Amino acid sequence: MAELYCTAHALYLYTTELVEHPLEGVISAGEPDYERLTAEVRSLLRAQRVRGPLYLGLSPEFLLLRTGLFPELEGFPLEEAVLAEAERSPFWGQHALAVDYERLDPVDEHRRRVLYAAMPSEAVRLLQARLRPRRIEPLPLVVWRAARAALARRESWIVLDAVTNSMALFEQGKLVDFRLLAHPIAEGGRALADEVGRSLQLFGRYEPVEVAWLFDLPEPPPEIEGLPAGEVVRSAQVAALKDAAWRREPPWLELRPRRRRLGEGLPREAQRALLWSALWLALGLAGQAALRAELAQQQTINRALRAEVARLEAARPLEEGGPLPEGVTTDLVRRVTAALPDSIWLDEMRVDEYELVLRGRSLEPRAPQRLARSLNAPPAWTQWDPEDEDFVWEVSLELSQ
Repeated sequence: MAELYCTAHALYLYTTELVEHPLEGVISAGEPDYERLTAEVRSLLRAQRVRGPLYLGLSPEFLLLRTGLFPELEGFPLEEAVLAEAERSPFWGQHALAVDYERLDPVDEHRRRVLYAAMPSEAVRLLQARLRPRRIEPLPLVVWRAARAALARRESWIVLDAVTNSMALFEQGKLVDFRLLAHPIAEGGRALADEVGRSLQLFGRYEPVEVAWLFDLPEPPPEIEGLPAGEVVRSAQVAALKDAAWRREPPWLELRPRRRRLGEGLPREAQRALLWSALWLALGLAGQAALRAELAQQQTINRALRAEVARLEAARPLEEGGPLPEGVTTDLVRRVTAALPDSIWLDEMRVDEYELVLRGRSLEPRAPQRLARSLNAPPAWTQWDPEDEDFVWEVSLELSQ
């Protein structure tokens, strides 16, 4: 097995020893060049004759890594909320995103902090097709897990990772929060120690931690005086990262497409409904066949709608006549039918001179969002319906005058 850590300036490949490969031109005007990155990685792997399982860790220049506060409510679609929050980013929101998240400890009765990562789906598909990694994960999570294993018996510690220039706070073995630092860890200095102290206060801690764990590659970072910690440990033990890279212990995120567990992220009532459905299906009932038949019927309806729109378009007179009657134009119907994913139902279409409103149901929560993006409409409203075991959705589109 091999581990590859990608930063904006270098690749670090570890099999039995650490190989450093400099990078240039993979970040241009703040935008990652994933084609260039993939080509550099493939060249390095070929030169080192690396085959087999590959762990791919990407620094924050290549993806979005954040924490955020989200409501802790029954029936609240956390995955959709995380995706919507990631899409608010001025840069990353321009792309269709692949996301993953991990729940951290609750902040209060109704709110929970969530660690999440997002990356353009096209980039994920490119890396998956060209490199076939076993895992795609944001750095510095592997460093956090290595520190967690080394400091398991400590009550509190901070991790200063010079590879990604980030700081994370752990209490009782759990991640509290993290942030990217402004001052370079590799340069040390009093300004860095002051920023670490202010960051602890932002995390809600006003007392020094037991240990500050400093990490860098290929050499340990310099000593930093004035850190709010009882003990400072400097490390560059890349072998510790090898063990941590493959462990599925918190905190960990996976941007490579993965199959989620049955009902993951859904409220308990929906999970119980899914469990009972799975049991009945296991007993040989035709629930899945009926669902496929219903979906096939909907696909047939969608194709028929598109064919009818095409016929109307072909039959539309070319010469100019009097004013057209008010109502739903064939152009508008064509746009809607062409944008409809096959996994959703269109139950209602309402239009006036100002707004088009579409309502329906969906088997999965992201299909309405794809429809909204295809129509250049605001994000769709979705809600889980435990009775029918599907999602109710609505898309609104303002019509130009």
